[in-house]
This record gives sequence, C-alpha cells and structure tokens, in this order.
Amino acid sequence: MAETRVGHINVELPQCGSVAIPYWEVESGQDGPCFLLTAAQHGNEVQGPEVIRRFVAIAGQHLKRGSVLAVPFCNLPAVRNRRHHITSGPETAYRDDGGQNMNRTWPGKADGNDTERLSYAIYHALVTRATHCLDIHSWERFGATACLPRKDRPRSMELARISAMPFAAPQPGRGGTETEPKVPCTINVYFNDSGRAGLTIELSGQYVVLEKEVRRGLRAALNIARFLEMLPGAPEGLDEPTVWLDRATVVEVRAPASGLFVEAGLETCDWVEAGQPLGHLLSDVDLSVTPILAPVSGRLRGYGCHRMHADVALPAMHPYASEGDSLAAIATPAQE
Repeated sequence: MAETRVGHINVELPQCGSVAIPYWEVESGQDGPCFLLTAAQHGNEVQGPEVIRRFVAIAGQHLKRGSVLAVPFCNLPAVRNRRHHITSGPETAYRDDGGQNMNRTWPGKADGNDTERLSYAIYHALVTRATHCLDIHSWERFGATACLPRKDRPRSMELARISAMPFAAPQPGRGGTETEPKVPCTINVYFNDSGRAGLTIELSGQYVVLEKEVRRGLRAALNIARFLEMLPGAPEGLDEPTVWLDRATVVEVRAPASGLFVEAGLETCDWVEAGQPLGHLLSDVDLSVTPILAPVSGRLRGYGCHRMHADVALPAMHPYASEGDSLAAIATPAQE
C-alpha cells in the first residue's frame, strides 16, 4: 500500500496574513511520474476538491508507481471569500481581478500581491517536482463539462483523449516554446511549455458540488493515472463520444421574443435531435406560448437562459429572456 500524508505550504500574505495551504502527498516507493492535481484556483469553483479527495483515497490504496501531489484548495483565501478571487466583492465581474486571478499568475512572485505569493509558494513546493498536471476548474452551470488541452502539444492532446470528457476545446499556444513558457501564465501553460504535460478540465456548476460532475472529474483523473501506469486497470469511457469543438458546428439558440423560458428537463451534455423541444417561452406581452425546438441534432454545449456575468450575479441567471438572449447552444460533431 502507498503512503499518504498531509502537508502544508505556509505563506505570509500582505492582506490575508498567515495562510497554510493543505495538500496530500501519496508516495508509492517506486520510480515513476509525479502527478499533480490542483483545484479551487478560483474560490467559487469547488467541485474539484471533492474530485481530488476521492482520487487520493483510491491512490492511497492502489498507487503502484510514482507519486501524487494533490492541492484541493490552491486559492484558500478566495474559497473563504466564497468568490472568484481574494479581492472579489458582491457581483464583481470575473475579469475585474485587480491582478489577483490566480490562474494568470504562474509561477508567481515572492514579493507580489497575495495571489502571486500563493502561486509562488505552491510552485516552489510542488509544481517544480511534478511531471504531469490536471488542473480542475468549474464554469457556470449553463456551460457543459469539457477539457481544454493545448492543440500544439501532442502530450496534452493525448491526455484530453484519455480523459473521456463530453467536450474537448483545444486551446492555442500562448507565446512560449516547448521548453520556455511566457510568464505569467496559467499553470497548464507552464506545464505544456516546460517540457511536461498538463490538462485543464472545466466541470459544470459553480458554488455547488454535483455528484455527476464529481464522477466525471474523478474518471478523468483516474484515466490519466491509469494511462501513466500509476494505477492498475485501463482507462474507462473511451468508447463514449467526445465532441471536439474545434471541428464541430455550434448553433446558438436565442429567444425569438421576450418571455419566461421554461426548460424541458434537459441538461448540458445531453444529446438532442432536430425538432426536439428544448423548452418554451411564456410571453410577458400576450401570454402566448412559443415552443423552442432544437434546430439541429447534436450535444448541448450550453443550456438555460442566461446573460453575461451569470457566474457572479443572480439576475444574469434569471429565466426571463429578452429577445436575443441565449437559451441553448448545440454542438454537432464533425463527420469523421
């Protein structure tokens, strides 16, 4: 059986004071990859910590080579703030980060702001040791679960295929080389541009922990560990289709008029057929009902009435639609 221990990364922050970031380390006692799992770089993205907890429990029983480093609360002050960033207030937009968006700060700064100092401490304690990284995020519930590999890095694309996620959205390079990242950057840009391999996944739903999403994230993490021959068994779910968004056709479904959008009981990632009901609009003008039908067949990349800032503001999630508001997005896979 592998050895599991809890460690702490202690950091002194100008605004937040003394912070101890807890992490798990699982050691097999055998040479092999060092797999880093990170979550909660943004304080309202809290499904990843439960994914990591379950993964560590399995790795502690079955890790056969290499080691695991797992940080469920990378940005602990932001988690305690219950918002994206350390400095976020009520309805503060994600982009208004004041330089405190952790996933734009790697490898951090020893004399920087609070978030840069957190990144710096985690980087020197753990990131420098790791060969592979799975960074777990969550976006608002209207967006479907996806992985975000680097399209110019074959090893990252390989991890994406192994993850068996419903959607894959390959990302472009960020100005670095295969061995020299352009900093500051995201943690996975750092991995993919420093001769290592990284993958970001986005689970669906912020401020919540949903069983279906946790299971998807856990399967991705286990699949990567099995692919790296760190855990016994073969990756699961590889026979399930992944929609590659760089090759798919995405059709937006928008409200033809104003009214209350009533969903038809579907969820993101569901497959819909052309003509299938997505819901209906109850007019606020004449009380007429307008069926909203799927214009094409495909998988729901997005579902539900929402507007910009639905990750921070309740009014942006309100089901009352103005004409032109997004109701769904359907991704039709490319014909291979």
